[in-house]
Amino acid sequence: AGATILLDLHRDRYSARAEPHRSELAVTAAASLANAVYLMGQQIGIVTNGRDAADRIREEGHRQDFATRNTARETFGMTENSDRLRPVTVPTRRGADQLMRILETLARVELTDGLTFPELVTEAGARLPRDATVVALLPDVPLEAAIALGNLRRRGFAVTAVLMMYEEEDHYPDCMARLMAERVDVRRIEDEAALSNLCAEQV
Repeated sequence: AGATILLDLHRDRYSARAEPHRSELAVTAAASLANAVYLMGQQIGIVTNGRDAADRIREEGHRQDFATRNTARETFGMTENSDRLRPVTVPTRRGADQLMRILETLARVELTDGLTFPELVTEAGARLPRDATVVALLPDVPLEAAIALGNLRRRGFAVTAVLMMYEEEDHYPDCMARLMAERVDVRRIEDEAALSNLCAEQV
């Protein structure tokens, strides 16, 4: 009955040569899946370890408007490190304004080096509703991340991982094997066309 999206935006998991494509795909995937679940009339929420740009602007100041997220990153001297150790969260629920809250949040999130994905799962785990599927959006799956999702499954959650990577990437077989060993359902997207197919499956 609905979903809680766990979006991993830890900087270390995103290869520089795949940026900004992969992080933008991650944000787009989260928005598209949220919309698909919302259209079914189900509850939807999101939890991410990304940094809220509004928090950064409050800390660093802001004097310019930017047409795109990339222009803001390149033009504004962003602080690379973040000591934020709380996830950015839109609680899982139904409601007419729920999708808009999620989209507004996703429009502001950025890569950061705060919480790792396993730390995100630990921090958010107690507040995840058990009657909603956990959908983890991951650009990479180190062993600790697979175990964290496996632990959620063992606690009774329905868990699906969506990998944002190409099938020919060297570490793809290892990522798949780790998730399968934890008996976590896995999907893969490498572009927005694949994302459309994934959302169509859900609807």
